[in-house]
Amino acid sequence: MDELATQDPRGLRSVTIAMGVLECFTGTDECGASDIARQVGIAKSTASRMLATLAAGGLLERRPNGRYRLGIRLFEYGQLAADRLLLKELALPVLGELRDRVSETVQLGIPLGSQVLYVDRLEGTTHGLRFHTEAFRRVPGHSSSCGRAIAAFNPVVEQAVLNAGFRRHTPHTVMDPERYRAALAIVRERGWASAEEEFEIGLSSIAVPVLVRSGDAARAVGAVSIAGPTQRVLGARGNHMVAPLLRAGERISRALVDVADGVATG
Repeated sequence: MDELATQDPRGLRSVTIAMGVLECFTGTDECGASDIARQVGIAKSTASRMLATLAAGGLLERRPNGRYRLGIRLFEYGQLAADRLLLKELALPVLGELRDRVSETVQLGIPLGSQVLYVDRLEGTTHGLRFHTEAFRRVPGHSSSCGRAIAAFNPVVEQAVLNAGFRRHTPHTVMDPERYRAALAIVRERGWASAEEEFEIGLSSIAVPVLVRSGDAARAVGAVSIAGPTQRVLGARGNHMVAPLLRAGERISRALVDVADGVATG
């Protein structure tokens, strides 16, 4: 980590230093400014400012002796990453069975602010639209069925979408907040969401939430969707996809609960 000030041509010196500072804690419980300065190769005054900044953000915690240790915020980030990796692992066999059953592309999406990040996708076995580009990896939550399935059962995500505002992608994109809220109400009533050519002409999808219990309510942590040409996904054939999609969402939700119960009683 020596000479960090000259090693980053992109001008992200502070970010590089912050990464170096956090790396110092992998081999010890506590560090002081002098330790950080020596290991990272920066001035002690720079180390002190960086430690204070990271502590203000909860990534580090300042001890009474003036030294620092990793903060609770890092634990929260790590737990979030672990939960999402677990969700992907538990969902994969269910996604495979669903894809084989409906022959269309199936996806697993998780909330990322006001957007949906697809962490897994199995291409359909029938001919039609394919998702080869990175543009389909992360999509706006307001114009996707996964986004609606999640927001309908996660008030934090719903508010993030409303705060972000709506961008028009096709003539069919819902742009009015009241229409969006009405769509979420329908999702809560019937248990699944749809989006008809709202992000790409010719492409539509249906989705169900992946739910975990949060107190007395169920909270969505992700969603499973079936996507493909509109005439297949929302036409007469699409009517037969809702039931297996609902079962897939329930199976993944139940698997998450079983793992959580196992950890609690283990």
